[in-house]
Formats: sequence, C-alpha cells, structure tokens
Amino acid sequence: MKKYIKPISLSLIIAFGFASCETDDDGFDNDLNDLGGYATLVDNSISRFDRSSDLNIKLFTGEGVSVETVEIVQDGSVIGQATLTGDNTATFNSSILGDYTFPDEDGVDQETGSYPIDIKTTYSNGNVTSDDFSVAVNKAISLEDNPSETTMDSLSSVELGYDVSTFSAGVDAVTLELKKNSDGEYMDSGADLSTDGGSVVLNETDYEDLDLAVNDTLYYRFTANSGSLMDAVSSQLVITPKAFQNSNSVTLSKDAGMNQLNLQTGTIAANGTENSDIRYMTPTGFEVIDGSDASFVKADDSFDIENADVLSTKAAFEDGSIITSATNLENGDVFIFKDTREIEDEDGEVETKTFYGVFKVGNVTSVNGDVVSFDIEYSDGF
Repeated sequence: MKKYIKPISLSLIIAFGFASCETDDDGFDNDLNDLGGYATLVDNSISRFDRSSDLNIKLFTGEGVSVETVEIVQDGSVIGQATLTGDNTATFNSSILGDYTFPDEDGVDQETGSYPIDIKTTYSNGNVTSDDFSVAVNKAISLEDNPSETTMDSLSSVELGYDVSTFSAGVDAVTLELKKNSDGEYMDSGADLSTDGGSVVLNETDYEDLDLAVNDTLYYRFTANSGSLMDAVSSQLVITPKAFQNSNSVTLSKDAGMNQLNLQTGTIAANGTENSDIRYMTPTGFEVIDGSDASFVKADDSFDIENADVLSTKAAFEDGSIITSATNLENGDVFIFKDTREIEDEDGEVETKTFYGVFKVGNVTSVNGDVVSFDIEYSDGF
C-alpha cells in the first residue's frame, strides 16, 4: 500500500528563507521579522479512509519568539486547535475537517475534493499570522492504465492493475467483482488480492462463469475496505472481434500463365511456380497444390461472412469437412481456409503462424460458353 509523501522540501525552502533575515525583499523574512513567525502545512494529502489521522504543521519563529497557540480555521470559523508537540511542530486530527463529501456545482456529492483551511498562529510577542492551505482528499483505491479492449483468445491473459494509497489508515481487504454487460449483476471474482495494490490476471478469476463472447463487455470493480469504510473503483473491458490482417482481390484464370495463387502474398503465377497454394481446375474450380499447407472447408449457410473475424472463421473451419478441391463454382460461393506460414515479426525473428481466412468467389467470366476465369476476394489473419 502506498503512503502519501510529505512535502519536506517545501518546509526546508521556507526554513532557509527564514534563516536569511538580511534579505530585504524576501516576504518570508519580512513576516518573520515583523510578525515573529510563520506556519506551513506538511501533510496536505490524505485518502478517503484517513478520517482520523494526525496531520503535521511546521512552525518557524524569530529569535526570542515562541508559539503560544495554533488554531485551524475553516470558512472563517475555528474548527479545532492544533497540539504543540515540540521542535516547532504541531498536529491536528483530520476528523475536524468535515464529512468527506464534496458537492459539485450541481450539488451532487463527489468522493474526492479538498478542504481549504487557515492556520492561525498566535506568538509570544502578541502577533498573529493566518496562513492558508488546503488538504486534498483522494481515492484510497485507483486503477492502473488497464486495457479497454481485448479479443476472446487474449481475454484469459488480460491483467488488471490497481493501486492502494492512504496517509495512515490501514486497509483490511481488497476484492474484485465481475459482471457481463451493463445489465448484468456483479459476482465475486474469487481472486485473492493484496491490500498493498498489485494486479490480477483474469485466468486467476472465475470470469469463465460469465460465458462471455465477442461484442460483450466485461465490467469489473475493485473495492477496498477499512473498518466500516469502503472505497470502490470500476471500469470495463470490451471484447472485440479479432480482425483479419490481410485482404486480397485476385482473378484465377484458366490460362496457364496465371492459373496459380499464393495465399500469403496474393500473387497470381504461372502453372508450376513454386510456393503457390491453389490452381485453377476446369471447368470452374480450384484445387490445392501438392506441398501446400493450405486446406479448405465449404462454408454452410449459417456462416456470417459479413461479421466474420479470425476466431469465428477458425471455429467454422474446425466444424467443417476438409476438402482439397472444389468445382462448379458460382458467384457468392464461400470457403474457409487454414494456412500455416512462416512470418517475420517486428524484431526480425521468424515465427510459424496458423492463419484462418474466408474466401469468396466473385464474378465468373465465360467466353463462348466456356468459363475462363473467376474472381476471388479473401481475407485472413492469425
């Protein structure tokens, strides 16, 4: 659990200024010489859980001058008196600040905000200073820069990070809840979470009980507890289709000079060219070339080509019957294919990936009643 850092450097700067009393244009020096002292708030940031924390004030006094009282003023009224603790310091308890609700311009209470205060200090020389500060009240739990979307095949490995920060209050427990879509109900994730902050991978939770699918949204909520106090933060993760990375439009011809296709490159080549995957087959069809890693299935009427992505195409392929050739093709016929390839990643490393794609027959061209070519549009990805 993070703790708020006290701005000691500011105190040191002010102290240094007070020590340099010969500088005529130093405002702090003038206050020290003319009034006898100055106060600064050391602890100016707390969490919603810090309802009873002692906040420190640093006091600076001139030679022969001492502090007699330190009062905390809010909206012109004294709300408490600080306790002098020696070594030119004083403390006051955060419980005097208010009820930790912060109305916005519309009167709606917000969880975070700040309390403007004045530190009224009375010195032994009879002078009084009033130094204005504010105490910021922040969330006790917050989210890290978590992803906002993922695909189904990456969902299990998504990592959700959270931070826990208080000034002095302890945190008893942190829980994670999950729900499917906005109209779902939150359920406990089953994850064991640290009260110091950290992260959780979804495969460490019971997220599979939600039966999520593409275009669903996973809502999640982290909640921290401190005694009877609770603080929560939530966000969401959209499950998007896994888009195809490649698309090509080609024409496969009966002509031996352009009757082969390389699915990876989209290259049309002459009969016998190496590294091609399919070739034209008379009268109107294609066949897989020996040595190719490509395989096909015929899509059935339930396959949604308009909304197809890599994962839905993979599922349809695995449910189909593999074929090595197809003939009597017509405009609108749809096939699904699988192709294993070696590709180079961004670091120049060669990897073997399995691509899944959708392959649609377009215009079929005939001359004197004989089919001479047909168009193909296809897309694939891994």
